[in-house]
Amino acid sequence: GGYEDTSLVKKYRMTDEEYDSRQGTLRDWGRKQKETDPTFTLARHAKEHREMNEAQRQGKLGLELPKGFEYDEQGKVIRVQPDEDENVNDENNAAVGNVEFGPETVAGIALQMRCEARPGTRRGTVAFVGEVPELGSGGHWVGVIFDEPVGKTDGTTKTGKTYFQAPGPGYGGFLRGKNVEVGDFPERDIMDELDDSDEDDEL
Repeated sequence: GGYEDTSLVKKYRMTDEEYDSRQGTLRDWGRKQKETDPTFTLARHAKEHREMNEAQRQGKLGLELPKGFEYDEQGKVIRVQPDEDENVNDENNAAVGNVEFGPETVAGIALQMRCEARPGTRRGTVAFVGEVPELGSGGHWVGVIFDEPVGKTDGTTKTGKTYFQAPGPGYGGFLRGKNVEVGDFPERDIMDELDDSDEDDEL
């Protein structure tokens, strides 16, 4: 009878000292991290974890990665350390145009070239190379017409300006030059796509 009323059951409460002495707890892990990095805090770790999850989500959607993230050679999203003079560079870029995504970032990429785009191994044909000021932080972009509807646009930006014409919604995409590799990339058949699906899930 008495145990049907849970308010009568005495709850076990661990003291702060007991929790502090336990191994394998979040607090214990945080202490070990602080030993190797004196600036470590759980709050900062949680914030960076959220930022990485968001960057990976955007990467899977084929969107431009947030500032401070890029793809490594395997196509995985990684965090990059900002330069100490990053703020100065940002001010200079604003004054003289976006140097970070200048014409050299799309050098060697030309119209009608076959290409493969990251994230994933999406294939298509280059349909535009140049500046798109209304996209992201501006600068130079590569417009790609994909073989399959794996993009985010049909070649028209949200402002209504058309830079190239894809055969339908989702067949086009605007990508930074670093995410486009040009070369001999013929269209795949459906069996090739199935073979690649596991790799795409790891990005």
